Amino acid sequence: MAAMQLTAALGHVNTPKSRQLSTRRQPAATRRPDRRGRGVTVCEASGKRVLVLGGTGRVGSSTAAALLQLESKPDVLLGGRKQSSYAQCLERRPELKGSAFCQCDITDQASLTAALGGVDLVVHAAGPFQRKEDLMVLETCLEAKTPYMDICDDSDYSKMVKAKHEAAVAAGVPAITTAGIYPGVSNVMAAHMISTARKEYDDDGNYVGSSGEAALVNPTRVLYSYFTAGSGGAGPTILETSFLLAGEDVTAFKDGKAVTVPPITERRVVDFGPGIGRKGVYLYNLPEIFSTHTYLGVPSVSARFGTSEIWNWAMVAVARLVPKNVLENREAVGKLAALSDPLVRAVDSIVGEKVSMKIEIDFTDGTNTCGLFTHKYLSESVGYSTAAFANAMLNGETEPGVWFPEEPQAVKNRLALLELASRGCFAFGLNKQFWQIEGDPIQLGMGMYL
Repeated sequence: MAAMQLTAALGHVNTPKSRQLSTRRQPAATRRPDRRGRGVTVCEASGKRVLVLGGTGRVGSSTAAALLQLESKPDVLLGGRKQSSYAQCLERRPELKGSAFCQCDITDQASLTAALGGVDLVVHAAGPFQRKEDLMVLETCLEAKTPYMDICDDSDYSKMVKAKHEAAVAAGVPAITTAGIYPGVSNVMAAHMISTARKEYDDDGNYVGSSGEAALVNPTRVLYSYFTAGSGGAGPTILETSFLLAGEDVTAFKDGKAVTVPPITERRVVDFGPGIGRKGVYLYNLPEIFSTHTYLGVPSVSARFGTSEIWNWAMVAVARLVPKNVLENREAVGKLAALSDPLVRAVDSIVGEKVSMKIEIDFTDGTNTCGLFTHKYLSESVGYSTAAFANAMLNGETEPGVWFPEEPQAVKNRLALLELASRGCFAFGLNKQFWQIEGDPIQLGMGMYL
């Protein structure tokens, strides 16, 4: 059966007609047309104030710009340490000139407490999160009873945040950790496909849990695969994060047991479909491995990442040749990232900044499915993804406590979140067979494809 056009619940994507993907329609929040006439789910909670910590950085400013595109246009504050960084941010993103600068230091509680005054949501985008040992931002939010979310991409830090769950419940504060693009949107894609297989949604698209025979269908394996051309145009922080991860052993899960392997190993070639093609990806220690295993109950989970081949080999060399004690030192890695940044940007201008995520899932009944998310610009897509989580929190969809994105208490309407996050994607789909998104299938007739 030919793939159908994406329903309005997920928006339209600019894929060739024969390649458009689909899922079933779900009622969502208020929908209005964007500039291209597409329906877009918008934040209904107008008049809200959002503080983006790290808001003058590339990821934070991308998030702030996406927040301003919500129909409610919340008041966005750009949190940072230096006024000069704010000026540089406005040069890159003049659309943020209406957003005030909030000078604050995330390592100083008094500074944070003052910044949180009158704020309805804190978005912690001041990475990297690797090797961080304090939770001052979250703890200050709990004291101020201010909702919190972060874009953490570090396994250890996300577990530290999750350990504050009971404190968040007691304070009545909703919080989500790892709420970016990957991890973040990738987790929600996996959770949605698993819940669909287990029939865990009611007719209105709300999560109600499984019952009866549907509960017998369980996921056995989830493979997360990510590709970004070059550095993705996301700035030195991404380089710093990559170098720090190069010094961190990978803990994956196989048949329910934790397996530890060296970083950036076990290369796998993944077909990310039209516009990206087949790319090599390597094991990295990412938080969605632990959270998917623990909170979705998946016995086997791994996460791989790859970039343009020249940088893949460069990262392999870093992991093998640079002493581990250097890669574990944030200050040393920061200097290495700063030195590498000009060269990386030169290559970025050639290879672009496309981003693609592919999530493959196997089930106990012998079936399998996958999802695909591909955007031309990571620097835009990460903003839409993070803003989608913020939109859900501003709409009151998150229960008090600390949640990973795939937990049902984190986001009430997953498809509404995915609709916002996938804005601008030229390929996006869920619950598809592998052949439907890998390359261009050739129809042989009689329902057969090559």
